[in-house]
Formats: sequence, structure tokens, C-alpha cells
Amino acid sequence: MRIMNEKINKHLTAERAMQIAENYKEKYNLSGTIDGTKERTVKFYTQFDDSNLPVWLVMVSIIPTVFQADDEYTIVISDAEEQVKYLIDPNGHYYAPHTKKDGLTDEEFNRLWNEDSEDN
Repeated sequence: MRIMNEKINKHLTAERAMQIAENYKEKYNLSGTIDGTKERTVKFYTQFDDSNLPVWLVMVSIIPTVFQADDEYTIVISDAEEQVKYLIDPNGHYYAPHTKKDGLTDEEFNRLWNEDSEDN
């Protein structure tokens, strides 16, 4: 448990967290705009979710579709690792494009889906 007046040593600045988020957006071809003029765009938290580790949250504004509940998503960046941990999409679901390579390819998914439907 952290003492309220304890000084947190940050590895990143707000500007660097925004740059990491912008680079990640470009690398994974993600939509949206990071507006550095808004104070709420980048925030530091000593703890977030079930992690007791400090993170930066970077808000990305989007034009929502009928399938999206909100007009923004969040990029969660580890302060210590100085890299993106995951995204929280506009519907509140967690997503990590950088781990997609470990999942099924579209072809594998379709083959598995077709095998399952043939068995029924």
C-alpha cells in the first residue's frame, strides 16, 4: 500500500507516453486522434485495474460506429516498461494488437469454425 504523500519516480513524461501511444497507433494502423491540447488526454496512475504498477492512460478520440458505445479508446502504457500493455476499446473490452500473432490466423479460425459446424 502506497502512502499518499509518497513521491513516485516516473520513468516517462506525459509527452513521452503520448509519443509511445502515437507510434503504437501507427505501427498497428489504429484509427483515432490523440489531442495533446486536452488535459485529460494523458493521465498517470500509480495503480490501475488489477495491477499495482504505475501506468499512463492515453485517450484516443474516434468517430464511433453503430457498434461502439463511446467516442474514444484508451491506450494503457506501463511506466516501468515504457511500452503499451493493452488497449481498452470503446466498448470497454481489453485488446492487445501486439499479441495477435500468438492467436489464430483468420484461416485457422475459419478452418476450426467450419470443422465445428460440420460436427453438429
